[in-house]
Amino acid sequence: MAVSIAEHRSRVLALAAPRILRGVPLDAATGCVLATDAVGAYPVPPFDNSAMDGFVLHVASLSGPGPWPLPVAGDIPAGVPAAPCPPGHAVRIMTGAPLPAGERLTVIPVEDTDIPPGPVPLPDCVTITRWDPARTHIRPAGANLAAGSVVAAAGTLIDAGTLAALVSTGVTTVDVFAPPRVAVVSTGDELVAWPAAPGPGQLPDSNLPMIAALARANGAGDVVELRTDDNNASFADVLDAAAQDADIVVTTGGISEGAYDVVRATTEPGGFVWFGRVHQRPGAHQGAGCWRDTALVCLPGNPVAAWVSFHLYVAPLIATAAGITDDPLRVTARAGAGFRPPRRAVPQIVPVRYSGGVATPFSAGDHISADVSALTAVRGYTILDGPDVPDILDVYLTHS
Repeated sequence: MAVSIAEHRSRVLALAAPRILRGVPLDAATGCVLATDAVGAYPVPPFDNSAMDGFVLHVASLSGPGPWPLPVAGDIPAGVPAAPCPPGHAVRIMTGAPLPAGERLTVIPVEDTDIPPGPVPLPDCVTITRWDPARTHIRPAGANLAAGSVVAAAGTLIDAGTLAALVSTGVTTVDVFAPPRVAVVSTGDELVAWPAAPGPGQLPDSNLPMIAALARANGAGDVVELRTDDNNASFADVLDAAAQDADIVVTTGGISEGAYDVVRATTEPGGFVWFGRVHQRPGAHQGAGCWRDTALVCLPGNPVAAWVSFHLYVAPLIATAAGITDDPLRVTARAGAGFRPPRRAVPQIVPVRYSGGVATPFSAGDHISADVSALTAVRGYTILDGPDVPDILDVYLTHS
């Protein structure tokens, strides 16, 4: 009896065994997911500073009705220690510059003085023309985040914004989930490695470079490409070597019920790998389990079926091992011309091209799983699960 796509995906995701890398320098962690909370060493802001370009002064200097002329005692550009501000004086200050010592200070924006904005010489005096007692234009130290606070929680992807937050709070090293190491094993006597020309009865091996490229594009770390024939002993040796160094091993081909299905013949007898049918088309034959304590996912050999199965099962496994829990980006699209409803009551996964809110199928006709030449420019897939093709489709984007 066939299992559902969801059931098989759960089986595959249960194989995830995330590895944690401790104390990774921040500049080497971009694109990884935090395995533990990142705690800041600095407060934000790190010191009391000005939120405006203008003049800092004591509130007591603004007694009585304005305007208020004051002598200018100094200048505080950003990035230098604060100059003192004597009572009854003003000090010119730039945005982000530290405040001088003192209580009940306020910053008057340059627009509220008689000094023109921009790069002008330091004046001898300034006249405050307007003052709003409710606004000091001061950013107190730690107002946004106190020192010792969690800057980014475990499970956060270190993207550009997170990187900026961590740098600004003094984080230098982080604990992250390691991008999983993936070994891709292509099987079949009939396959010939690129760029060699195939002989009689042979085919170019498109699966190996395709699955390896998909693994890299979906967040794998090191990706190793291996090839083997249909000899059980040879395949077992290659599989042993792959499992020794990888976190995930992905095979293509050799998993159905034929006389030369080397993957199934070698791995099924031990009882550690499940093989069976999944309620989907293409790619009904699937396999998953462990080999030498390493996750093993066995994909069908037809190229379109392998492409579809990678996105349904291997991509989420790589993501889970890397600490990523996001689902694929789903968009709605109008169904373009060329879709055919499923011939049987089985969910049909169709690779699609997607542009301008319209999805079109990768191939005409019955969208057969051997039509590898039609996989150009596909950006995702849709699932047809009914007797008719709907006008509006859910499209799962595999890349932007």
